[in-house]
Amino acid sequence: MICDGCGQASERVHDIEMRVVRDLPILDAATWISVPRRRVLCGQCGPRLERLDWLERHARVTRRLAESVVRLCRALPVKQVAAFFGLDWHTVKEIDKRALQRSLDPVDLSGISVLAMDEFAIQRGHRYATVVIEPHTRRVLWVGRERSREGIRPFFDLLGEEGCRRIKAVGTIRNFVLGGVIVRKKETHHGPTQRASYP
Repeated sequence: MICDGCGQASERVHDIEMRVVRDLPILDAATWISVPRRRVLCGQCGPRLERLDWLERHARVTRRLAESVVRLCRALPVKQVAAFFGLDWHTVKEIDKRALQRSLDPVDLSGISVLAMDEFAIQRGHRYATVVIEPHTRRVLWVGRERSREGIRPFFDLLGEEGCRRIKAVGTIRNFVLGGVIVRKKETHHGPTQRASYP
C-alpha cells in the first residue's frame, strides 16, 4: 500500500471505509463499483488514504470515466455530456474544470505593460464577467466574474505591486465604468503613472 500523501509504502491499515464510485458503462449499462477504501497508517503522515492509480483522492468516479468525460467536453456542452453519462451537471463541470487547471500552465505576467479589458455576459439577468488581455498578442491573461472593483482586484493582486508599476496604459473596448474604477484603484495603490485609454 502506498501513502497518498508522501508516496511511501506502508503495511499498516488504519481503517477501511466502503465507497461506491461510478465507472464507465458496460454494454450501455450504468456501472458502479464498491471499493474498500483503505487509510494507511503512514509513519510520516499519519492516517492517509491509500494511493490508487485508477481513483483520485475523494473522487466519486473512476479516473477512466473522468478522462472520457473530459474528452467529450471538448466537443459538447457540459449539459449534454452529463446527460450522456447520466451524471450530475456539477460533477461534469468539476471534472472538466480540474482537467483544465492541470493542462493550463500559470500565466506569465512578466513584461506586461499594456492591458485591454472587456466585459461579457455569462448569464441572463445582466450578470457579467471581465476579461483581461494583452492587446499586442491577444493573449488572455485573466477572466473573473463580475465587473466591479472588487471583482477585478484579484488580477492586480496576481500582477503584484512591481507588475502594476510596469503598466503604462489600460484600454477598454467600450467606455464602461470598470475602466475608470480600475485606473483609480491602481493610481491609489501603485502610483500615478497609469492611465486609461479609450478608442
